[in-house]
Parts: sequence; C-alpha cells; structure tokens
Amino acid sequence: MISKILIISTNREFAPQPVAPIGAAWVAESLTQAGFRVRLVDLSFEKDPAGRVASEIRQFQPDGVGLSVRNVDNGDFLSPRSFLPALKEITDCVKQNTSARIVLGGSGVSVMPLQILNYLELDYAIMGEGEETSVLFFRAKTDDEACRAPGVVCRKQAEPGYERTSWLSNPDLVRPRLHRWVDVRRYLRFEPVLPVQGKRGCANRCIYCTYNRIEGRVYRLREPALVAEEISSTVMNTSARTFEFVDSIFNQPEGYMEALLEEIIRWRLKVRFHVASISPKGLTKEQVKLMERAGVTAVGITPEAASDTTLGSLRKGFGQDDVYHAADLLAGSNIKALWCFLLGGPEEDKRSIAETMKFINTKIPDKDKAFITIGVRVYPHTGMHDLAVRESVVDPYDNLLMPTFYFTPNMSPNEARDTLVSGLGSIGKTIFLSDTNFSSLGILRLAGTALRLPSPFWRYAGYMNMMISGNRVIRRNWG
Repeated sequence: MISKILIISTNREFAPQPVAPIGAAWVAESLTQAGFRVRLVDLSFEKDPAGRVASEIRQFQPDGVGLSVRNVDNGDFLSPRSFLPALKEITDCVKQNTSARIVLGGSGVSVMPLQILNYLELDYAIMGEGEETSVLFFRAKTDDEACRAPGVVCRKQAEPGYERTSWLSNPDLVRPRLHRWVDVRRYLRFEPVLPVQGKRGCANRCIYCTYNRIEGRVYRLREPALVAEEISSTVMNTSARTFEFVDSIFNQPEGYMEALLEEIIRWRLKVRFHVASISPKGLTKEQVKLMERAGVTAVGITPEAASDTTLGSLRKGFGQDDVYHAADLLAGSNIKALWCFLLGGPEEDKRSIAETMKFINTKIPDKDKAFITIGVRVYPHTGMHDLAVRESVVDPYDNLLMPTFYFTPNMSPNEARDTLVSGLGSIGKTIFLSDTNFSSLGILRLAGTALRLPSPFWRYAGYMNMMISGNRVIRRNWG
C-alpha cells in the first residue's frame, strides 16, 4: 500500500526567469488532503540534482514518486536546447534508488506523454491536471487499476496516438498553498513576484499553441473569493507583495476577469499584480481602468503580429485593427505592457514583418517593450504540425521530442533578420528570446531585488541590452 509520496519538480530553467512550481505544489496539497504523507523536492536551484534526488529517496523511502515536467525544451529556434537529456538523468537516478511506483506529470508531459515515456523508459504519465488523477493513481492497488485512472497514459498498453485526458471539474477543490511546499524566498530574490491562477482552460485555436492539450478547451473558473483568500494567505506567510496571474488569457472568458478584479478590490489587498497574458481581442477602456484600480501594474499582451496576413495564418481570431486599438488603450494607462511577437510563421514575408515593425516603432511607447520570438516550435496535435507535415518541413513519423521548428518558406532567417535591423527604430526596446540566455542576467535580477527596484524587471531591458550589446542575437548570423 502506498502511503509516502515524493514529488519532484524537475524544472531548472532560469531563462527568462526562474518559475516557482505552482502545479507541483497543487498536486502535493491534493495528495496531502487525501491522506498521503508527501514531500516536495524543488530542483530549480540545485547544482547536483541527481545527488539531491538520491539523498531524498534514501531519507524519505517513498512508496510513490511523481515527477513534474514544465517544458521539454527552451522553444528557441536560434539557440535550441532540449531539457530531456537532463531529465533522463534524474529519472534514471529515481529508478536506480527506488522500486516505488513512478508517474510523470506537468505541462511538458501533457504535450506528448507517450513519446516522453518511451524516451525516459518509464511506464506512467498523467495527461492534463494531476490533482484528482494523482490521488487515484497512487491509491490503486495494482498496476492495471492505476492505468485505468482518468488521464493516465500507460506506455505498455497505449497505441501510438493514444491519449486520455483529465481535467478537474472544480479547481477550487484544492488550493496550491505554494509557500507551504516551496522555499519562495529563493524565487523572490530573483524577482519579487509569485504566480497565482484564476482559471484553467483555453477555448482559442491558435495554430501553434498547446494550451488546449495542457488545460483543455473548456474554461474552469475558480471562485474569485477563494483566489483573493489565497493571495491574502500568501501575503501573511511570505514577503511577497506582487503576484502574477498566469492564466492562459486573463481577459477571457468574458466577464470573469471583471468578477475576479472586483473581488480583489473588495478585499482591499495591499498588493500589486502582473498579468502574464492578455489578448487584444475585445479589450475595452473599462477593462483597462478596472485593472488599474485593482493594482495591475504590468501585462504581457500576445498579438504575435500586427499584420492581418500573419494574424490570419496563426488563427489568432482577431485582426490588425484590434491590435492597434489595444495599443491605444494601454498607451493611455499607467500599466506597462510587454508586447509579444512571433515572427516567421505561415505566410510571413518581408511585407508582413515590416507591418509589425511599423507597429513596434509607432505604437509601443517608451514605458513598454517588445518581446520577439523567431520561428515556431512544432508540437504534436497542433495545426502547426499538420501544416509542417503538408509542407514537408517535418516527417509525419517524427516524434518531435527534440526541438523542431517551422520558419516561413517566403524568406530565409537571415532575410528576416535584415528586415528587422533595417526596420526597427529602436533595437534597445526589444527583447529577443535568445537574449535571455546569458547567465549574467541572473546577477542583474539579484541586484534589482536587492535594490528594491520596481518589477517587472523586463522594464529594464535597455540596461540588459547594453550589457550584452555585442552578443545580442540581432548581431548574429541566423542561417
């Protein structure tokens, strides 16, 4: 009978910043409420992760082990790096030190569970949310019973393409209590912000995105009062005074953002908020003013392009006019915006990139920044995968475990780079994904926290760009 469970958060990526493992904490809390004795090991800051895992197994002697996997690679077309070899070192260490039942979970696993199980030579993965399924999995008396738990993918029983997803009908059944499971002080040293999630699910159908597989297409909304209570509890138990909503798209579905922010205002929480992602679609002046009233000081906004051609090919569900309208609304507010663009997608060409550059030059004020990703990571079960197969960019039998990218056939990467160099009015206000890989940026983050500089730290991108000026990706050959 399984009674002791070791949860291991395997993410060790620091670019663009270390991320506290809220999903692993959610699962650990759920298992604890179900009566298991649980220990969570966070490997984010470990210099010897395998050694730490072996030591924890020897001390705790778990009957079950759950490994949380955030990402399988860095998604960087210009500097690709897979996280799977390092992950295999950890999973091999687990297998060498215990005969406990092992299961994989997390967003990275949900994208392609069977492929990852085969690579790691493990038997079980949870696709979708893990709070409910992990309890059923570890309560199961036999392996066959464990395989029947909703959301569990079993390598020895599954056929290629097999999947069985699990999404909680009520995410309010468990609260993550991140501060109970993770040393949040270590994360707050790099940027004084902690994650919070208001809802799960995404009904959009962007051609490249995996959120539909990770969280499902149906929104599951948390009770606003419980989200506010979670924030209040974290304030009382930690030094955190800034929180980031990590929902897929914060201003969807219609009405939920308003209800949540109004509840936060009623609680009179003396905190600030960042928002990881809002959509230009349907953004209103009233919504922006409400965000300001609730203490939102920064947002990430994800148009991906400012060209109707590119927006249509990416299936964003909105057009250029929506992007410009959102820019006018945010420019007239005190909220700082990080505009996210994805260049090199289907139908992208010099003209469409020039349209996006014009937007960056004319509509993004000095208080805001542009974050630019080059190329599109191809994941299974996405529209991008279907297109890449049709265009013979990838083989239909490629498991896509290693970083695989799509780049528009209408121009070469170097032509795209030249268009950017000639078209951008100020390279200093742009951040490229590849620019976030320098280890020296961690020192800047520590200094920013020590000096109590206002977050988010991407607002100081100009200083970062000066520090790495000669090594910036815009200066390199893109091939």
